Amino acid sequence: MIELQEIRNQSLSLKINLVLNVVKTFVSMCFPLITYPYITRIFSVEDVGKINFYLSIISYFQLIAYFGIPTYAVSVGSGKRDNMNWFNSFANEVYSLSVLSTFISCSLLGVMVGGIHSFSGEWRIWVVLSVSIIFNVWGAEWLLQVYEDYFFMTVRYILIQIAGVVLLFIFVQNSTDMTKYFIIYVIPYVLTGVSNRLYVKKYCRLKTRITKEIQFHFKAIIPIFFSNIATLIYINSDITMLGILCGEKSVGLYSISTKIYNVIKNIFIAMIAVYIPRMSLLIQKKELLIFRKKIHKLIIDILLLSIAASVGIIGLGSELISIFAGLSYLEGVKSLQILAAAMVFAVLNGINTTVILIPLREEKLVLKATICSAVLNLILNLILLPVYQQNGAALTTLIAEIVLFMITTRRCNNFNIYKNLSKKIVKNIVVLIPIIICIIIICKVYIKNMFIRCIVTTIVSIAWYVSIKMFMDKKDRREN
Repeated sequence: MIELQEIRNQSLSLKINLVLNVVKTFVSMCFPLITYPYITRIFSVEDVGKINFYLSIISYFQLIAYFGIPTYAVSVGSGKRDNMNWFNSFANEVYSLSVLSTFISCSLLGVMVGGIHSFSGEWRIWVVLSVSIIFNVWGAEWLLQVYEDYFFMTVRYILIQIAGVVLLFIFVQNSTDMTKYFIIYVIPYVLTGVSNRLYVKKYCRLKTRITKEIQFHFKAIIPIFFSNIATLIYINSDITMLGILCGEKSVGLYSISTKIYNVIKNIFIAMIAVYIPRMSLLIQKKELLIFRKKIHKLIIDILLLSIAASVGIIGLGSELISIFAGLSYLEGVKSLQILAAAMVFAVLNGINTTVILIPLREEKLVLKATICSAVLNLILNLILLPVYQQNGAALTTLIAEIVLFMITTRRCNNFNIYKNLSKKIVKNIVVLIPIIICIIIICKVYIKNMFIRCIVTTIVSIAWYVSIKMFMDKKDRREN
C-alpha cells in the first residue's frame, strides 16, 4: 500500500513538473511572438540575417563551455541526489570541469575574433556575447533540474523575460541600435546566472575543486559532448553555411522559419526534459517495467501532439510568417513547412536520445548516430544550399533528423521500447489528424482575418486533441 501511494505521489509530481515546464516554455514562445515582429520591422532582412548569423556562431562557443555537462549531471546526479555527501562532491567536481571548459571557450572565441578581420571590426559585439557564455555556465541550471525545482525556474524565467522585453522596447528603436539589441539579448543570461547562484545554495554550495575524479567525469562526458557538437552542426550549420554560401538575405528568411519551428519544438523538448531525472532514477533502481510503461505513454502522447502541430504549421505556414515577421518574409514559407515535418522526427529523437539511450548508458551509440546525421547534413548543405538556398537548408535538416531517428530507434528496439506501439499510434492518428486537417481548411475558407484564423484553428484543434486523447485513454484503461 505504501509503495502504491509512493508511485501515485511520484506520478503527481511528474505531472506538476510537466505543467510547470510547459508553462515556462509556452511563455518563452509568447515572448518571441511579441518581440520578433517588432525586430523584423526595426531591422532590414539583411540585418536580421546578420544578427542570427552572429548568434549561430556564438552558439558553438556556448556548446564548448557546456561541454555536455548539463546532460551528464542530470542523468548521473538524479539517481543519487539523496546521498548528500556523494552529491556535493559530484556537483563540485562537475562544476569545476565547467569552469575549465568556459575558460577554453572564451579563449577560443578571442582567437577567432582577433584572427578574422570582419569579426574583429565588431569586437564590442563579441565581448557582449561572451558574457552570455560565462553566466550561462556559472548559473548551473542543471542543479535545479536534478532536484526538479521547476517552480523556481518557471517563475524566475517569466520575470526575467518580462524585464528583457521592456528593455527591448525602450532602447531598440531604429536600425542603428544593433549593439543595444545584443546587450539586451545578454541581460537575461546575467540575471539568470546571478539568481541561480543565490538560490542553489539551498541544495549545494558550488566550489571549484580539482580532484582525480574530474578525469573520470571528463571521459564519461566526452561522448555526450561530441554528440552535442554533431547535433549543433546539423541544427546551426544551416544558418552558418547559408551566411557563407548564399548571403544575409537567405539567412534572414530562413531564420524566421527556424524561429517559428524552434518555438514549437522547444515546447515538446521542455515536456521531454521533465522525464529525464525520473527515468534515470527508475533505471538506476532497475524498475524497468515501470520505465517502459512510462516511456510508452510518453512516446504516444508526444508523437500525436507533434504530428498535430506539424499539420497545423504546414496548413497555416503563410499566416504564421505574415503575422510573425511580415509580408516581406513570405519566401520563407516553404522552408517552414519542410521544418514542420522535421519537427516530428526531432521530437522523437529527443525522446530516444535523452530519455532512453543516455540514461541506459548508450552515449557512444548516440554519438555515432549524431555524427552520421551531422556529416550527412554538411554534405547535403554543400550540394543543396547554392541551388535551393533556405529551402535546401530545411530539407537537409529533415533528412538528418530521419536518419538519426532510424539509427536510434533500432537501438531502442533492443530494449523493447517500441514493441506493440505501432497499432496504438496508427489508431490514434487515423482518428485525430483528418479532423484537424478539416478544421484548418474550414477556418481558411470562412475566417478572413489571419490572426483570428490562427487562434480559432489552434483552440479548436487543441479541444479536439484533448477530447480524443481522453476517450482513447479511457478505452485503453478498460481494455487493460
